[in-house]
Amino acid sequence: MSRIALFTPHNFLASAYALFSYRETLERMGHEVLNCSFPGNVVQDVENVRKRMPTIEELNQYDVVLSCYHEYIQSWLAAVYGFENWSKLKVPVIARFDESMDRTDLHLPMRIPELKRWAQFYSFPAAQDAEKYGGDWLPFGADTRIFRPNWPSDEQNTRDHSIIHPNWESRAQCEKKFDIGFIGTLYPERKKYLDSLIQHVGRGIAFHVGNAIVQDLSGIREVESTVLLAENYRQCRIFFCLPPLSRLIVAKTFDVMACGTLVMYPRLFGDAEKNLSIFEDNRHIVYYDIGYFAHNGKQIRFFLEEAEQRETIARAGCAKVHQDYTLDKLLNRLLSMIQ
Repeated sequence: MSRIALFTPHNFLASAYALFSYRETLERMGHEVLNCSFPGNVVQDVENVRKRMPTIEELNQYDVVLSCYHEYIQSWLAAVYGFENWSKLKVPVIARFDESMDRTDLHLPMRIPELKRWAQFYSFPAAQDAEKYGGDWLPFGADTRIFRPNWPSDEQNTRDHSIIHPNWESRAQCEKKFDIGFIGTLYPERKKYLDSLIQHVGRGIAFHVGNAIVQDLSGIREVESTVLLAENYRQCRIFFCLPPLSRLIVAKTFDVMACGTLVMYPRLFGDAEKNLSIFEDNRHIVYYDIGYFAHNGKQIRFFLEEAEQRETIARAGCAKVHQDYTLDKLLNRLLSMIQ
């Protein structure tokens, strides 16, 4: 067991990992966790935030510092601690990035030297970044307590049950309400792609796009929203992942696959192509070529019509994630970097 100081941004759009999954999984693994959560991706209200953050002396009482979503956390660390003070840390710092480092909209290429100054160990979700900048390539892992196929015990408290049910393959089917869907941020590039794609999907096929959010007067109910998100993932026959800004396989993909739903994902090329090696095309996942809208539509129609082949791929992808790409395994590999 280790004593871990965990830094994350508290941002609903950053997924359940930042909200509670990293912390809860580490605690379930037996670690003692100091939760250091910054209010969002953008630095603000620094004086008040500083008052509730641990001091360097307090952090030195822990075994390791994890800076998850490091491309966002580093700006907070600079504002709250300052590099001179941060340099007094006597414990190792592991940086876990969430994006690929070619994100010019986040100014990441020019920030690399500064980002690396704040940690001794680096974990990249993009294969090309690990090779280029020196660090471990660790693809994402699903929180399979929530993102999983339906079990008989799902009617009880979802988050209290173990990861794998012994009969999971026979339970991978559930009611499929939506032919094809996408859940996530529909920024302009994705909206443009969707507008072009739906012209080629075919008549009678509905493409459902939106978000899964539960909220009341106190705001967004994060746990309930995540459980609903997993339910919506399970209800899609095909989850069509619209092109992301980062060149990698995004965390959402692992979550959807863990729920037993077929994922169609944009094919990556060049130095990013290695990312596709973790899932085999037409065995665990279906890759599509960006910009070939007519062929994208043909693929969609084929897998909607060929239900047996679609579900065979979905089950194989689900098994692959549950076997090799869980959040527990990601965190174990992350922590093993300092051993």
